[in-house]
Amino acid sequence: MLLIARLGLVGLIGISALAIFGRVWLGSIKTQPVAVQSLSVQVGSTASEVLAKLNPQLTSRARAIVFSLYPHLSYVQHGRYVFSPGTTALAALAKIHKGDVVVERLTIPEGITARDLFDRLSDHEALGGQVSLVKGVWRYLSTDWSAHEGVFLAETYLWQQKMSKDALLKRAHESLLLALNEAWEGSDPMVRSILSSPYELLILASIVEKETALAQERPRIAGVFLERLKRQMRLQTDPTVIYGLGDRFDGNLTRKNLREKTAYNTYWIDGLPPTPIAIVGPEALVAVAHPNMTGELYFVADGSGGHVFSRTLEAHNENVRKYQLKP
Repeated sequence: MLLIARLGLVGLIGISALAIFGRVWLGSIKTQPVAVQSLSVQVGSTASEVLAKLNPQLTSRARAIVFSLYPHLSYVQHGRYVFSPGTTALAALAKIHKGDVVVERLTIPEGITARDLFDRLSDHEALGGQVSLVKGVWRYLSTDWSAHEGVFLAETYLWQQKMSKDALLKRAHESLLLALNEAWEGSDPMVRSILSSPYELLILASIVEKETALAQERPRIAGVFLERLKRQMRLQTDPTVIYGLGDRFDGNLTRKNLREKTAYNTYWIDGLPPTPIAIVGPEALVAVAHPNMTGELYFVADGSGGHVFSRTLEAHNENVRKYQLKP
């Protein structure tokens, strides 16, 4: 009986020791910080694989014990996750279980070129792959379009799961098509009597986008250009000349540049240039679809970010002397 009692006492001590060890071990698991500050969980990843990346010190047996204690954490959702300093591995695993992924964002600004956009995409870590270009043209461009300039809508795009650069461009292109179709279908009858297609509306919107950063001026500037087209006057707008010069433009537009005969020099060509010259936002499309046409034919920068408008060449020349040729 004494031996049995002693064995029982030893057993109790052993169980107590194991219990204490288990509590200590579990406590350490609960407090151990995550080993990475961010983690991309791929489709098909198991919870054990994810936990191994969060805490590489845990053996497969130790990870199995964790999931036996926290069975609900054995389900994880794919996506990219970011963890703040001090986050524990278990807290990070719980975040992944809930699918609390990072919301990625990319803003495509108005007025940049497609080339500028491609450069921005190359630096975005949450966009995979490469932009698919064939002879310099994006391969997924709608077949009705001859060039990719201006065919992406300036907007802020959000996504949660990993996305390819081409997939983001497809979203931006589809958004442009929807906005452009809506603008054309709802445009003023006068606009459709001057412009022959939605693409021409897009071309003019890109010029308006480059001429002013003031939203309230866009319909008025669109009205000037439409009035000039209506009267078969050349647009004579500097941004198209600059676009036509490409990399040769050094920031200083000269008289020699204005005399250079390119397809985009609207001081020499009649009507619109062959393609848009920049990426546009919805507001520029609406401005061209619903312009403020008052008979004005000219405008000049006033030096404060806006423009002054005039109906006659005499008044325009006076404005040039006043605002551009100031002593």
